[in-house]
Amino acid sequence: MANLLTLEILSGYPRPVINIGEDITCLIDSGSDTPVWTQGADRLLDSFAVEKVEGKKFFLSGFGTGHEIVDVYTIHDIILESPSEEGIQGDRIVFKNMTVACTLRPSMVADLILPATAFSHMNYTIRNLDVESPRVEIEHKKEEYYVNPIYNNTDSRFVERVYSFVSE
Repeated sequence: MANLLTLEILSGYPRPVINIGEDITCLIDSGSDTPVWTQGADRLLDSFAVEKVEGKKFFLSGFGTGHEIVDVYTIHDIILESPSEEGIQGDRIVFKNMTVACTLRPSMVADLILPATAFSHMNYTIRNLDVESPRVEIEHKKEEYYVNPIYNNTDSRFVERVYSFVSE
């Protein structure tokens, strides 16, 4: 049986941007296969338990300004969580050991971009019609999902994309 995680979309954004944690915004990007931290390494280190992946890089493009080669980090736990209500724990999804590209683009729509590939073992729906406020609904069967890198076939120094998997 699937669980349903419901997250409110922040007002004022033209795309599905949610809050995770105290002051971190997150874009759920159905057209992406790369998780990207857009606020630079210093803020990443202040926001999450992370490790830099030495010797690996992302070839980052798709932001309308050409490409760049950026550092790779592993964020140990990214938690998407619905608010608790009257003593009842909200539903949640934990992405374990997610590999992210780290760049400094402070004008981006969100601090973190979560790609469609992170949700490959889930169903997600953006609800805009006939709801009080826009929201993202994510059907999932597990609480924890591991998100691992797929390396480039011709040059293993570069991460090509990430892929989500679950362990039984």
